[in-house]
Parts: sequence; structure tokens; C-alpha cells
Amino acid sequence: MKNKIITTAIGMLIALGTFAQQDASFSQYFFNPLYINPAYAGSRGIFSGTMVYRTQWVGMEGAPVTESVGMHGMIPGSNVGLGLQFYNDNVGPLTTTGVSGIFAYHLHLGENTRLAFGIEGVMNNVSVAYNKIAIENTTDPSFTGSSSSAWVPDANAGVYLYKEKFFAGLSVRHLLQPNFGLQNNNAGNAEFFRTYYATTGLVVPLSENVGIRPSILAKYVQGAPVVIDLDASLIFYDKLYVGAGIRTDKRIDINGMDNILVLSIEYDIVNRIRFGYSYDFYLSQTGNYTNGTHEIMLGWDLYSNKTKMSSPKYF
Repeated sequence: MKNKIITTAIGMLIALGTFAQQDASFSQYFFNPLYINPAYAGSRGIFSGTMVYRTQWVGMEGAPVTESVGMHGMIPGSNVGLGLQFYNDNVGPLTTTGVSGIFAYHLHLGENTRLAFGIEGVMNNVSVAYNKIAIENTTDPSFTGSSSSAWVPDANAGVYLYKEKFFAGLSVRHLLQPNFGLQNNNAGNAEFFRTYYATTGLVVPLSENVGIRPSILAKYVQGAPVVIDLDASLIFYDKLYVGAGIRTDKRIDINGMDNILVLSIEYDIVNRIRFGYSYDFYLSQTGNYTNGTHEIMLGWDLYSNKTKMSSPKYF
């Protein structure tokens, strides 16, 4: 009986992951491109980092909350980029905490064009808090344990083509497709499915001090529809970014979809510090039950006089 109940609970969590939240999702992938594509490591040419906090479906109990910290840079005098990431993603009783190391190699295709290849080794800790699962009978012996957890190894890879005002990338997460490692609870079939990303964007000058940055992201994971993000940001004086976008075919449950409007702002406070905020507004039935989704980013660039950025970094 216990195994059946736990297997059912895990199955529901996997369904949620397959359709909506297998990985932490970020409304503004520009806030943390390293999370999507490991080949991004070192592409800014200096030591950079971001901290992102995302609270999703505000007002709903057990809604996803995600924290992420990523750091990366280019080894001076080389074509090698290195990166390090930490993240924590909590969806109801399911928590995934991970740390990863990134290696990227950058090829010079022209004076201002580079092609990078990246690989990322990941260790995830997956845990399920059974005491957070709502049951009618609180004395049910099937749920006397508090939680189960396991460490799960994985890998991600990607390619990234970029120049000052253009980029394109392809990447895949969960190359190893590991299971959650909770075999002691009969959940050995619960696994991460490969997730594929394709991204591209460019900057188009509109005047001396104003530009526009259109971009697109397509995401596919087995068992779910393709999710497409269409975004555009106006850029003022290479410091202030004001954007809007729409995410299409975002599955909310097994019966329906929900398109999402995303509003964002990013500001370079000083040459080394960036702040960003985005808000998701659900355009159909989900919007009746939540107060939307908030995402906050703090980014930094560290450099000496020898390595100082010679031009704005739009990506």
C-alpha cells in the first residue's frame, strides 16, 4: 500500500515536471543565459555573474520558487571559458538543488565572430518531503517518514555563435536522462527527460541612443508541447532595457494551455552592476487564480583596466 501511494505521488510530480516544471524556468533568459547554454561561459570576455530569484504563480500554495547563482569568465590569454552554477528549485514537496561546473572553448571565426562549444557536469540533489503532501488521514502510516533524497549526476551541452550585436545558440540539458535515484521508494522510473533549447537574437540601432533587441527562444521536452518565447527590448543609451514578450503554448495542466505576457526592465546601475525585474501575466484561466510571477536579477562584471569592456554587452 505504501509503495502504491508513494509511486502515485511521485508520478504526479513527474507529470508536473514533464508538462511545466521539470527544470527551473526563467522568464528573462537574458538574465542568466548560462543556465540555458553552457557554451555561454566566457562569452562576455570578463568575469561575470548573476543572481536570480523567481517566485511563480504567486498566491498558490506550493507554487515554484527558484534561486540561481551563476559565475563565468574567460581564462586570460586563452580561448577557454569556465563557469560555476548553483541553483535551488522548489515545487511543492519536490526540491531540486544542484551545483555544476562548466567548460567552454571559443573559436575565432572572424575579427568579431566567435563560436563556442560548452559542456557542463551537474550534481543534483532531488528530495521529496512526504510531510508536505496533503492527505485526508494525517495518521496514515504510509507517510510517517519525513522525506527522501538522492544525489543524481547529469550533464548538459551546447554551442553558441556570437558577435557584438548578434547571437544564436543550441543546447540540450539532461544528456544522461538520470532517474531521481529514489529507488527505495519504488520511484526508479521517475527521470529527467532531455530538454532542447534554440535561441537567437540581435540588436538593431533605431537612433544614436536607442536600439531594439528582438529575440526568440524555443524549448522542447518529451511529452510536452514546444514552448516559444518571443521578446523585444528597447535599449536606451546602452543602459536601460525595457521589454515585453509572449510565451506561447505553455501547458498548465493535462487539459489546457496558457499563453503568458512577460514585461521586463533591466538597468546598468554602474558599469559593473546590473539590476533586472520581470513580471509574468497569465492571459487565460491561470490568471484568475494567481497574482502572476516575479523575477529579480542582480548581475555583476569584474574587470581590471586591462580587461575592461571596450563596448556594451547586449547578451
